[in-house]
Amino acid sequence: MPTCSVCNKKWTWFETIKTIFKLTCPYCDNRQYESASSRKRGSMFALIPLVVLPINALLEVSVGTAIILAIILGLLTFGSYPFILKLSNEQEPLF
Repeated sequence: MPTCSVCNKKWTWFETIKTIFKLTCPYCDNRQYESASSRKRGSMFALIPLVVLPINALLEVSVGTAIILAIILGLLTFGSYPFILKLSNEQEPLF
């Protein structure tokens, strides 16, 4: 779970999901930024649905099943994101 880099309080899963788009600490109200290493790990999670699509095409899965599978994978990815999120005080360059 992410930890605020200002007040060093650990966020819960629910607090992280609630503030995932603005990343403001629920304890000290300071703006937090996603670290560069966390953004790299997060981009790997985004590739999972792209790997599954060719497998669906090879197995000739119906469109409805593929959509349901994509929704499930998206929810799993979104739900596990707080576990890989690391925070920083300032915006870090990606490279």
